[in-house]
Amino acid sequence: MVTKWASSSIYWIGRLSNMRFGKFNSIRGRFIGSTLLFLFSMGVLISIYNMGFESIIERRAYQAFELLSNEMDRRLAMAINEIDRAAKRVSYSTTVQQFLLTDNPSEYFKLRASATEVLYDSIYSSKTIKSIVLTSRNMNNFYISDPFQEIREKAMAESGLARDITLRKPVVSNVFFHSSGTNGPYFLYFLPVRSILDGHSEKTNIALCSVVVDLKSFTGELSTGISSDSITALIFEDTIINSSRELNVVEQSILLGAKEGRGKANINGEKFLTSSVSIPEFGWRIVSLTSRHSLIGDLFPIRSIGIFIILAAGFLLFFQMQLVLRSVTNPIDQIIRDMRNLTLRKDGVRVSIPKITELARLAEDINDMLERIEISQKEIRKSQWNLYQSMIAQQKAELLSYRSQINPHFLFNTLECVRSMAQTYGVTCIEEICTSMASMFRYSVSSGTIVTLQDEIKHTCDYLKVMSQRFPGKYTIKLDVQPEAMNHPIHAMFLQPIVENSIIHGFAEKMPPCIIRISGQLQQDGSLLLNIADNGAGISDEEIKKINHVNPPTSDHTSHGKTNIGLYNIQQRLKNSFGDQYRFEIRSVKGHYTKVVICIPKALTILSPQFTPPAC
Repeated sequence: MVTKWASSSIYWIGRLSNMRFGKFNSIRGRFIGSTLLFLFSMGVLISIYNMGFESIIERRAYQAFELLSNEMDRRLAMAINEIDRAAKRVSYSTTVQQFLLTDNPSEYFKLRASATEVLYDSIYSSKTIKSIVLTSRNMNNFYISDPFQEIREKAMAESGLARDITLRKPVVSNVFFHSSGTNGPYFLYFLPVRSILDGHSEKTNIALCSVVVDLKSFTGELSTGISSDSITALIFEDTIINSSRELNVVEQSILLGAKEGRGKANINGEKFLTSSVSIPEFGWRIVSLTSRHSLIGDLFPIRSIGIFIILAAGFLLFFQMQLVLRSVTNPIDQIIRDMRNLTLRKDGVRVSIPKITELARLAEDINDMLERIEISQKEIRKSQWNLYQSMIAQQKAELLSYRSQINPHFLFNTLECVRSMAQTYGVTCIEEICTSMASMFRYSVSSGTIVTLQDEIKHTCDYLKVMSQRFPGKYTIKLDVQPEAMNHPIHAMFLQPIVENSIIHGFAEKMPPCIIRISGQLQQDGSLLLNIADNGAGISDEEIKKINHVNPPTSDHTSHGKTNIGLYNIQQRLKNSFGDQYRFEIRSVKGHYTKVVICIPKALTILSPQFTPPAC
């Protein structure tokens, strides 16, 4: 109900805030409307808070009573088990059963003393047991004393045991009071007794054990509950048999009239919370009564203070409104005039800053926007200049590439001649080196600037074959590339410098196995994600920072300076092609591994080979 009422209030607040009235279109009208809406909203929120707080307190009270009921069930179960053990200790004593079953008068009197001692110990070892009576099949009773004969006979009559002690399982009687009215209440626990002696195999009961139990001692002291004013009572039918404190007539009436489960009562204008739980094993009810005022009484001063604060704030807002309006409208008019006179053709033109903080922030934001526009224009001019310089550098690189294609003609022919001689004389290792070297030269000259990942991997494998001839079996390359990623375009001579760094610097002092793992997969946006990892010596954190900053290596580079040159060239090509859209990252743990992570956007075009070297 609280949630529904809160939702309805919030809905109408939103409707009022969105409505447009002629009088509220001005700043003055909007200030007045905002003040009224603020006061109304605070009233709604305080009401919701009060109702929610009361609901939480009530729920906590019921939860506390449930815990109390569970604890009472546990205590009653333990107490009834104790009574059951005491009854069985008497009923299934060998001495007692011999006494009940003997037909010999001399043996009867001889066993009576021992049986009486067993009965005495069981009664006086428990605070809750007042009397134990054993009734034989011929309805003879054995007891120490029987002051509760009237209660016992009445309970046996109600349980159908007045003339027949046939009983299959233990039974708990109703609650009874002593005829004198000064003691009690009491209830009886009936236990059927079977023979455990040799020679007696009767299937029927040989006796009935009746245990008279003091109910107040049995239930113990009842807890008051969630607060000191709470009342907890144990009720049988229409009688309160135990309570946490003395009760007046009104409290007794509320407790006896409480319904099963949770409920509320109103007595003389005061509201109460009730909770009732039945104990079906005994036919009892545990009822808790708590005054609602005792649960939420501390909330009333807080609510009064909140209402007073809202009213005072409303009056202060009303009287200060005129001053605020005058201090706001003049600076706003000044900002409007400055904006009308503003032009973007002149640099350094700014809006004047008023003294009001909020309007000053607005004017500062406008000036910041003008500053960013001027900076953006300067950056555009700078970017155009950098693009022009990149185009010039690319043209120079193409000229150098054309010039460098002259020498490979001679190298191709020379390597092919050496390979043929090695094949003729049966020198396999030289033949393999020449074959791989020829393939590498052919790739570097014949391929364009952009190639497929498959071509680049083949070129890298040729390089690894050449390096493996020096240390056979030392280097291992493992590929984990998606088939659809093989045709993704990348820069030529892209992977080989990274693998070369792993061999020269990572594996320089490492014993086999020296493993290089290359994995590649396409992302959802079509970009290519490459991971090149080795289990070599690793790179220090300081060196990684220098490489990741894409700074050209200086003449005083470290021991990994050549590594910086190769990786810098790769990053520079990525930056020239993609700007800031690419990803290049080095991860390494010194002495364990190095991993290069590269993400290449799908924005390259595979160029056709420009040169095919002649055969030897």
